[in-house]
Amino acid sequence: MSTTENTTHDITGWAFADGDSIDWSPIGDGVDIKMLGGADGRAIAMFRFAPGYSGATHHHDEAEFSYVLDGDLVSNGVQMGPGHAYAAQAGTDHTEFRTVEGCTLVSVFKTRG
Repeated sequence: MSTTENTTHDITGWAFADGDSIDWSPIGDGVDIKMLGGADGRAIAMFRFAPGYSGATHHHDEAEFSYVLDGDLVSNGVQMGPGHAYAAQAGTDHTEFRTVEGCTLVSVFKTRG
């Protein structure tokens, strides 16, 4: 239970995170993650990509949503910066994902398993 301003809230089934208190974890060459939470087979996480990072082509079996927090990103030929977002439908291919100066983004995606 959580209480604010004399109101009690049932937070069963909710996950809350303070991203500033979560350490970055390396998950690949030039890629770090902060896992912020998950529910019903989906996750929300922050990703940090090092300057010069270029990802391999991959297929999206499920939808993926990303929002650029800082830096630069080229995703499938589209130049992106802070405040830009993309939504990739299930069944699409991610053929280009690269950054020159590095970038941080938040993504929602299906978890493995």
